[in-house]
Amino acid sequence: MIFNLQIMKKFSSLPGKNEDEKRFAQLLEQRGKFFNDTYLDGEGKTRHSSFKQFAQAAHKPGDLVDTQTSYVLPLVLGIPSNHNKAKVAANLAATVTRTNKADNGTITPPHSLMTGFIGTAWISKALSDSGHVDAAYRLLLQTNYPSWLYPVEQGATTVWERLNSYTHTDGFGGNNSMNSFNHYAFGAVGAWMYSHSLGIERDEETPAFKRFRLKPEPDPTGKLSYAKGYYDSMYGRIESAWKKNAAGTTYEFSVPANTSATVYIAAASRKDVRYRAGKRKAGHIEFLRMENGKAVFAVESGKYSLSTP
Repeated sequence: MIFNLQIMKKFSSLPGKNEDEKRFAQLLEQRGKFFNDTYLDGEGKTRHSSFKQFAQAAHKPGDLVDTQTSYVLPLVLGIPSNHNKAKVAANLAATVTRTNKADNGTITPPHSLMTGFIGTAWISKALSDSGHVDAAYRLLLQTNYPSWLYPVEQGATTVWERLNSYTHTDGFGGNNSMNSFNHYAFGAVGAWMYSHSLGIERDEETPAFKRFRLKPEPDPTGKLSYAKGYYDSMYGRIESAWKKNAAGTTYEFSVPANTSATVYIAAASRKDVRYRAGKRKAGHIEFLRMENGKAVFAVESGKYSLSTP
């Protein structure tokens, strides 16, 4: 049902297909309402329906699900209604910031990664897009089990299928029957680091990064003081960096020749965004508007350095 909703959203406004547009729009509304009415309670918490994937499952209709993935997927696919969206996002943040119980019964610390194959790919995006950037960074920088950096603490140089595939204390720990040491799924946080931390995002109306967005999200917790990276598009290298210090935050980015970008800088007003002289010489830049606490600029190809208090 979730993936049907995603498909219907794409095809609900097909030009010249009025009957298809009407039918898909009706299905989208009906199935979205069904999900909200069936799988969410009055507080926006996920609950079980009468469906059981396994006959021996102990849950009953109405029992809480209340897991990270049960909130992540509806949020990234745009399923919660306007009335429920903020509640669902708050419940997701609560599952991240609280202690949880792992499958083996152990209690995990706050900011632990309690998702599986599908949820891991989307949890950071769901947190950032719903206004919980701080939780996304705390999740990224956690080093206790289960977390992305826990395997690194155990000597990992690749992405593992299990976050405890090997440990200094338990060795392989009985995981040999299903234990890939080159597993992309848990590495999906890398996409969030590009699209949200560095803020390099494609513009869906313009293919191949001919025009793109730069929407960096510095770490509001202060645990990470800088980030720097690039993406090699077919038009050239897109660079983005931010650095926080006592004076404020500095943003540096480059826009390749024959491209343009829309830049979003967190600021209280346009006057708080300053151009910095020095090694970066800006091309054409134009202030467009303030939007959700960000100053929005249109920029042409060039190298830019901006700062905010």
